[in-house]
Amino acid sequence: MSERLLTAPEVAELLAVRVSWVREATRASRLPHLCLGRYRRYELAAIEDWLVEQRGGPALARRRLDISRETSLE
Repeated sequence: MSERLLTAPEVAELLAVRVSWVREATRASRLPHLCLGRYRRYELAAIEDWLVEQRGGPALARRRLDISRETSLE
């Protein structure tokens, strides 16, 4: 890992949300993070991957349904 780790305020700025939301999502383990003692830090790549997973909408919902059908047929 050669990238600098992000802080909660930096993640909040990146996601355009409040810092309190980032901290709450971290405590609830909804946001990927690293525990460094009492500190929580974030990897940019993990946050970007998490964002991709959060995408929604009709096209994505249809794709998820198609994928679940494929896996249930196997």
